[in-house]
Amino acid sequence: MKRYLILVFFASIISNAEAQSSALTIADSLYAVGSYTKAVKQYQLVPDQSASVQLQVARSYRGLGNKKAALEAYAASLSLNKEQPIAATEYGRLLITRGDYRVADTIFTELSEKYPDNPEYFYQRGRALKQLEKKGDSVWKKMATTQSEEAFSKAVQLDSTHQKALYQLGLHYLGKRDYPVVDKICFKALDIDPDNAEMVNILAQNYYLRGWYDESITWFEKLIALGQSSPFIHNNLGVSYHKTNRYQKAIEQYLILLGIDDEDYGVHHTLAELYGKTRDIEKAEYHAKQALYFKDLPLDDIYYTLGNAYQINKKFEKAIVQYRKVVKIDPSNIRAHYNIPVCADNYYEDKKEVVKLYEQFLEKHKESKDRAATFYSTMTERRLKVLKEELFLKEGDDKKG
Repeated sequence: MKRYLILVFFASIISNAEAQSSALTIADSLYAVGSYTKAVKQYQLVPDQSASVQLQVARSYRGLGNKKAALEAYAASLSLNKEQPIAATEYGRLLITRGDYRVADTIFTELSEKYPDNPEYFYQRGRALKQLEKKGDSVWKKMATTQSEEAFSKAVQLDSTHQKALYQLGLHYLGKRDYPVVDKICFKALDIDPDNAEMVNILAQNYYLRGWYDESITWFEKLIALGQSSPFIHNNLGVSYHKTNRYQKAIEQYLILLGIDDEDYGVHHTLAELYGKTRDIEKAEYHAKQALYFKDLPLDDIYYTLGNAYQINKKFEKAIVQYRKVVKIDPSNIRAHYNIPVCADNYYEDKKEVVKLYEQFLEKHKESKDRAATFYSTMTERRLKVLKEELFLKEGDDKKG
């Protein structure tokens, strides 16, 4: 009888082991081919719901995009066996994507203490801390900012090729406007991977914010060559071209932006200005009118741009009309006030009328302490002196005649 019971016992163990092995084999096969729903069902049939089985359930739910169920399964797996650094790492990363930064920080703090030579744990902790700095009170923000920087720096210290940690450090110092440090970080990363678009983007912004537009053009162009395209990139490249007087190239970038949103009044406004500078008055007029139609800019900005386009293209009478609209809306626009007599000077044959306009400008702004008013007043006084001398000589010649 004893022998029979022993045989039954071992047969039961063998049977359960075979069932466990069979269910796991099927579940693992389903997981391997991406059939996650069926894999979960199969894992749930496994008699022994061990930490490793729960880990596979978590991974299957993660594959399905069911983060809530995945987090529950990860927690269940770790409750059965805390000594699972891989499971803890996956759990922590998923917590970050779900916005549970405090728990993620706790997990990666523990991991980095247990495995102080692993740069990934410091990098992931930095990610959690970076998000925490955006929450809570100012004390926490200040502490988290310091800690996130330290965590990313530690990751780079342990692995100087850690591109993601270098990227986060680059962003950090870009936010602090510490441009030389950003340079060092970016070039260090690009020495390892010259086509790292994220680092190229930071470097382009670094030069753009410094006002080094020639350099920013180089890196924004490289970013586009790497297949990157966004309104941010095209706008900043357009501005950089504009600032360096490469008007046609700037126009190309703003036309790309217009292709993204053809009702963007700001883009139309800028195109009106650029076409004015390239002496394409018809297109300047068109985009100025479009800017007016879709306007959210102050009207005087658009009228000034159109007036400036007319002035550049020597259509002085039309320019005067636009500048008068500007000063009617914004009487404090000194440049528009000044441009009215300047355009008249170029257009009117009767210089007496021009003298009156210049004198009106001086009278209006004689007590202004504004630097622009002082500058334009000086320019006006010089021109008035020349005009009055010319008129005096002309009157003398008329009397002789």
